[in-house]
Amino acid sequence: MGIYRMHQAEILLREGYSRTSIAAKLGVSRRTVYNYEHRTVFKDTSRQGRPKGSVKLAPFYEQIDAALEVDFTLNIEILFTKLVSRGYTGKISILRDYVRNKRHALHNLAVWRFETLPGQQAQVDWMHAGRVHKNGRYIKRYAFIMKLGYSRRSYVEFTTSMEQPVLFACMIHAFAHFGGVAAEILFDNMKTAWLYSVEKNQWYVHPKMLSFAAHYGFTPRRCRVYRPKTKGKVEREVRYVRTSFLPSIQGDLRNVATERLNELVEAWMERVDAKVIREFGESRMERFEKEKSVLRSLPEASFEYRLPKPLFVSREGMITYDTNRYTVPSAYRGKQLEGLLDLSHKTLTIRYEGLTIRILTLKPAGAHEKTVDPVDQREHREAWEMGRELEERIRLQIQEKRNRAKMETQTADPSVYDLLFSCESQEAMAEVAL
Repeated sequence: MGIYRMHQAEILLREGYSRTSIAAKLGVSRRTVYNYEHRTVFKDTSRQGRPKGSVKLAPFYEQIDAALEVDFTLNIEILFTKLVSRGYTGKISILRDYVRNKRHALHNLAVWRFETLPGQQAQVDWMHAGRVHKNGRYIKRYAFIMKLGYSRRSYVEFTTSMEQPVLFACMIHAFAHFGGVAAEILFDNMKTAWLYSVEKNQWYVHPKMLSFAAHYGFTPRRCRVYRPKTKGKVEREVRYVRTSFLPSIQGDLRNVATERLNELVEAWMERVDAKVIREFGESRMERFEKEKSVLRSLPEASFEYRLPKPLFVSREGMITYDTNRYTVPSAYRGKQLEGLLDLSHKTLTIRYEGLTIRILTLKPAGAHEKTVDPVDQREHREAWEMGRELEERIRLQIQEKRNRAKMETQTADPSVYDLLFSCESQEAMAEVAL
């Protein structure tokens, strides 16, 4: 158990806890925490005489540990070659022994669970949830799951995409479901949350995720490579959804709409929250009562996760998106509008100078469909008729001016007047079109 406490102390030290608080958590003295920190607890000082072979490896412990954190299954021979180039003079057998023991310790540490404090951590994961029949074809469906570490309360939402805007939308819905945000959120290596730098040989938070985290005030954490049990709580929830909720759905799951599935899973979550957890003798909701007050408050405004899309309104008063056409009010003919694409709900919010005009439910991409709003259609018809009337009045006025000018100056060349009034007519007609 001592080796577990040592590694636990290392984790807590990296989290910023003081030696005093770590000693209280682990039930040891401050001196023991100091020894854990400097790796002197398990040092063998009884042997005398010739130094052990591990002494040669000791200066490289930090490099080896860092390499194991990046890749738990790294090749020993490649690592040995790198260490020799950096001055290691020992044998590969010494290195093998150390790595074997280190892997064993790291594995046991990952399995050994320690309880998080209320409001401290939430874990996020995606689950493949089969396929759904939509628009004449079968598409993949996924389940987003966020689970609070202390209360075990979860939020589940089914989607047909795992793109970053969808992830953000689901997380915002989860925050609203819980009424707050945990201090840290644990992800695996999903590319929507983490990016890997080959040059620096390290992972870093996706810039957009960092902006999202700053907006809601949580710290993103990464689950270590090849150590999925560090987010075991959400992994168990994935299995629970797969083995308990999905089999409870009547009929062919592929024919159940995603919106309907989300209604059913919401009712299922309420039942699960009321069940007593044998390990604690309390239900998730009872534990959540202790946790909700320490969750971080939600900001007044939601994070803008929708994707901006420039839109141009044609003379017919229509915009085109993904080969489909949609009408807008006639007042915006010929104008540039701003579109905000919500991949989570498959909607397009149309705005002009910061004001929302309307929210469109998008047709399938490539369908070449035309969506006409009856009010828009009437407005465009009226605008067209008014334009025709105005065009006719302008034409008559120009013709009258042209005839009057010819009569007043009989000596002038008529072709000059034809050219003059032709240009004036074109400018006036162009104004009507606008």
